[in-house]
Amino acid sequence: MSQDQGRDNDRDQSRDKDRDYYYSGDQGGEKLWTRGFIAFICLNIFIFLGFDVLLPTLTVYLEDHGHSRDAIGRIFSFFTLAAIIMRMLAPRLVLLLRPFVIVRLGLLVAGLAVFGYYFAHGAVSASLARFFHGLGFGVTSTVLMALAAQTVPTSRMAQGMGFLGLGTILTLAVGPSFGIWLRDGFGYLVLFSTVTGFYICGLLWTMRMPDLALPAPPAGQPKPRLVFFSRLVWAPSALMFMTGISISAVAIYLALYFKEAGLPYTGWFFGLTTIGILVSRVFAGRVQDRHGHRVVVGPAIFSMLAAVTLIPHVRDMGLLALSAVCWGISTGAIFPNVQALAFNSVQPHQRTAVASSLFNAFDVGMGVGSIFLGVVCERAATYRAAFLGATVNCIIFLCFYLVYYFVFHPPSERKNKPLAGTASETA
Repeated sequence: MSQDQGRDNDRDQSRDKDRDYYYSGDQGGEKLWTRGFIAFICLNIFIFLGFDVLLPTLTVYLEDHGHSRDAIGRIFSFFTLAAIIMRMLAPRLVLLLRPFVIVRLGLLVAGLAVFGYYFAHGAVSASLARFFHGLGFGVTSTVLMALAAQTVPTSRMAQGMGFLGLGTILTLAVGPSFGIWLRDGFGYLVLFSTVTGFYICGLLWTMRMPDLALPAPPAGQPKPRLVFFSRLVWAPSALMFMTGISISAVAIYLALYFKEAGLPYTGWFFGLTTIGILVSRVFAGRVQDRHGHRVVVGPAIFSMLAAVTLIPHVRDMGLLALSAVCWGISTGAIFPNVQALAFNSVQPHQRTAVASSLFNAFDVGMGVGSIFLGVVCERAATYRAAFLGATVNCIIFLCFYLVYYFVFHPPSERKNKPLAGTASETA
């Protein structure tokens, strides 16, 4: 055997080994729990630990440095702006660089930005740190979601997206409480240094994963355009937009409201939320794959409405537990099932653009929510007003879903057909 033939055989064996890492060898390729899929779950843990640890602490940190209610909302909106920019660029970037290179650069930028929070006491410096955090987190989460979707069988997409978030259950359970413990016990320098360490650990973890490419557009098709919201998935994007508004109320204003009301329940809320997320992630995906999204997403939106309605009335552990579990069920079901709804309606090479559109919609919702609810809180002189605004949003959210998917596109008309506003349209 010649040396060239030997090198070719080595490359072929390496490609086969990489494929076995990510894809199942069972007949039909329906196996979900491959080594690659589990590796993506672990990578999610590092990424979202860096997000959840800051949930109850960053807003308080900004308030402790003299920022007003509406100023905190504006500072948080820079994260949204940066994430949107990077997600619009993501479909182009994956054609220029290997996807894992982009993920590693994003994790590095996010980690350095988080460490910069410690030195960001003024409005400008805090906004810059938040902006760079959004740059890194935005591009990483978009490309990572498109990569992970490549390893999931289409017939089990809802389950796969749900189980992909299993890592976030752990981070949501321990992250906020761990962040409060770090802040109270060691101060903000240790807090931000630890979060930076999570992002660096995620970067190192990707070094252990074989490279994975994303499908390129078919020959002759133009390069992906810079699209803010893709018409391919406009309806799921609208759902994610309204989800983001409600999420902003809890992510930004829950800790501040409990502090204002003298309730030491912030860590408990996020810990109890895990129960609801666990239930929804284990069962919702399987139900959607078998019976469709209508039996999952609608009840999840109603659960979100119940949660944001109950939070302003929390005075004891009983009502706290009920609101937290309702919140966990809603967020645990809406995210992966709307993602599966979108991914299953497009071609594989379009999934980066779809992920970008969904995340952009969510981030715009977060940004709109953070600013609008901040103004509402400032005028009402109480953080309780944030949850009243979120309640109105959830009512609109539920009405849109019911009208669009049950009136304009009832189940009998949509069976075995592509979703309106999805793959049947051009980008």
